[in-house]
Amino acid sequence: MAKRYLAVAEELRHRIEAGRYQRGGKLESERVLLEQFEVSRSTIRKALDLLESDGLIRRRQGRGGGTFVQTKPPQVDLNEISGFMPQLRARGLSVDSELLSASLDYATATHAEHLQIPLRSPMFRVERLRRVEGVPLLIEDSVFPATAFPELLEEDLTQSLYELLDRRFHRAPRSKQEVIVPAMPNARQREHLQLLKKELVLKIMRTAFDGDGVPIEYSVDVLRSDVARIRVATNHPPER
Repeated sequence: MAKRYLAVAEELRHRIEAGRYQRGGKLESERVLLEQFEVSRSTIRKALDLLESDGLIRRRQGRGGGTFVQTKPPQVDLNEISGFMPQLRARGLSVDSELLSASLDYATATHAEHLQIPLRSPMFRVERLRRVEGVPLLIEDSVFPATAFPELLEEDLTQSLYELLDRRFHRAPRSKQEVIVPAMPNARQREHLQLLKKELVLKIMRTAFDGDGVPIEYSVDVLRSDVARIRVATNHPPER
């Protein structure tokens, strides 16, 4: 006889795939489910654990928490210089930014290497939380050479920074290099992104260049992989 939690998981899976629950919609509470299936709370939790590991549901703690059907993550193209948020906005999604910090800082060895500036050179650091449809998507931690963008911190930093650089300083990014690695978020990042302790993120390290090939931004982004999918397209010339 199959374990009860497998049967419960299979029935809930069928309900999700049949459209009984809307994408992003909330499942019944554990109490209601255990009454429906006439099983123990531990059996319900094992079934939900299985569905969560399969990416069908997501459980949230605290106010407004519960068990929710996963939405299909929107896709963003790394090949686009515009970045994630303009792409998502162009798809009709609601996008907003929260400024976490903005300050004058000084280049570390890593910053100096990527921005091609002397060690301890002044730079502006801007950290923002980006949301899509009200859901936290990523934390951007960007630095810019202060000499290239004077008075940057006096601007509205919740708007598109690339559009701001183009309009205000006439130095928009024209190309970029990115490295993507899986990472474990720290406690602060988990809190801002509303992640559970064991959830991994994608860390995206990006250097952006102006039209003359001069680096003007170095950024480390921390991205929730369940909220958006990344696509990379390559072109290969036909063999002769």
